[in-house]
Amino acid sequence: MVAALLLNAADRIALRRALEPRTSLRLCDRLDALRSLVVAAEVRVVVTELRDRVGMSVTPLLVVLAAGAAAPVVVLRSSLADAAAGDVLRFAGTRLAARLSLRELEEIGDAILPALGGHTGARADLAILERVGPLVPRPLRAFVVLCAASSMSRLHVARAASLLGVGRRTLENRLARASLPAAHRIIGWGVALGAAWQLDVLSRRPKQVAADLGFASGAALANLLARYGGCTPTSLRDHGGFQAQLERFAALFERDGTHPVTSTRPA
Repeated sequence: MVAALLLNAADRIALRRALEPRTSLRLCDRLDALRSLVVAAEVRVVVTELRDRVGMSVTPLLVVLAAGAAAPVVVLRSSLADAAAGDVLRFAGTRLAARLSLRELEEIGDAILPALGGHTGARADLAILERVGPLVPRPLRAFVVLCAASSMSRLHVARAASLLGVGRRTLENRLARASLPAAHRIIGWGVALGAAWQLDVLSRRPKQVAADLGFASGAALANLLARYGGCTPTSLRDHGGFQAQLERFAALFERDGTHPVTSTRPA
């Protein structure tokens, strides 16, 4: 069974369509109802927003579920609204396994179908956000969440600004005020870190990673990694390659850009 706490009507309809006739679905919009569902039934997947209809945080319940003997696969459904982005950053700090699904980027069915097979769909996004979340200025939280979640796809500055509901110049000005690189550089770092995650953590071959990320060739992927991380696809297959690149990215958010905070996330 899938238990879902969703407030968005379109998400509810799309999820029901995606699951029929694969498995049963129970929908709710309150934290107490979601808690009752996972206690009363064998729930394989929990799809949830991070706050319920009255604003209660769902994260404490997810922490409890993760500690159980048969923890369900969790799919986080969120938006790029400022408050929602802040909740995503705080959730990333818990280091719980989950699949982040942004409403502006993908249909909910694209996130739920792999989860039904028992795959968490572990990606770089929450690892990136756990590391840099405390360093991100508030006006840029949603942008950084978007870049992290887009690490498996190609994103352009104009589309990023459109998804955030701001003008391109406004986005660039926010980055400049925070002494951060231009938007295309932050977006590029998201893709580079997504590639590093696949090469290191998931042990995928460079050709497979290039294809997954939509590069025309392995050489194009290699060029991106050299430009952002000064590394090669082969070097990133060594254990710790992703973490090393993540530290380089985090250094951009430091005040002087030279003293990255030491991460406590296991390599």
